[in-house]
Amino acid sequence: MHALIVINGYTHNASLLKKASRLKEALFSKGVSSDILLSTSLLAISTGDENRVSLPARYDFCFYLDKDSYLCRALSLLMPVFNSYESLLLSDDKMLTLQALQGTGIKAPETIAAPLCYVDRPDGKAAETFLDGVERRLSYPLVFKACHGSLGRQVRRIEDRKALESCYYENCHLPHLYEAYLPFHPGRDYRLITIGERVVACMERVNERDFRSNIALGGKGFDVTDSLPDTYKEVALKAAKALLLDYAGIDIAIGKDGEPLFLEANGNAFFSEIEKVTGIDIASLLVDHVLRKLG
Repeated sequence: MHALIVINGYTHNASLLKKASRLKEALFSKGVSSDILLSTSLLAISTGDENRVSLPARYDFCFYLDKDSYLCRALSLLMPVFNSYESLLLSDDKMLTLQALQGTGIKAPETIAAPLCYVDRPDGKAAETFLDGVERRLSYPLVFKACHGSLGRQVRRIEDRKALESCYYENCHLPHLYEAYLPFHPGRDYRLITIGERVVACMERVNERDFRSNIALGGKGFDVTDSLPDTYKEVALKAAKALLLDYAGIDIAIGKDGEPLFLEANGNAFFSEIEKVTGIDIASLLVDHVLRKLG
């Protein structure tokens, strides 16, 4: 078998490169050859009645480590893709993710989607009406998140109306949301890795200098695979199933009374840190799952 591993052509993130190389190693150990290709080297071509991708070779399946839905869709018409195009759409948009969890029993912080703005400058009265509603429902502080983002860089804490207005007008043309701030354990949450129908690794993330726990922003990881309560693992499995994810990094916060509160699902989660702190070979577990699924 021959596998394709696709990574974003514009990033030089060390964790992404490490993830791709770990998957390549795990595939090789199972007798599967693979190529790591940049998304910018692959042209997704459509002529209406035909879609194709400019591939240098024939591949049996693909590990898609990017977020470009157009290329993912084109590849999925040619071969099995992990994670799937459908799961990418749900898990890469933070608001769609929350909406897809309806009926699962999963709890999350109250979240409000920003309305679509496609004019150069939003009408001031209309914008004020929306921001009044956000302010009444969530109060301060509150959290701004871009719907498409990663590594915590598109997340901000908003302290007052002036900051809310500034943030809104800066981002009004981008899909984004506003979320209730969780004051109970700032800078602390859990990252759970799910593969298939199993939680395979759990890491507590702690950032003493920021309310965002991301490892990329200075957070530290600690192994809690065996000690994390089952209620948290159940939330992760329900979320991964609802979002159609074969592989996921599910982020869960700690509620007021210790209850799990869903934060985000990462269909393209890095695993260098969680492999390091837990000693669990996530790359091999993921490759094993995919090969079993392919039969």
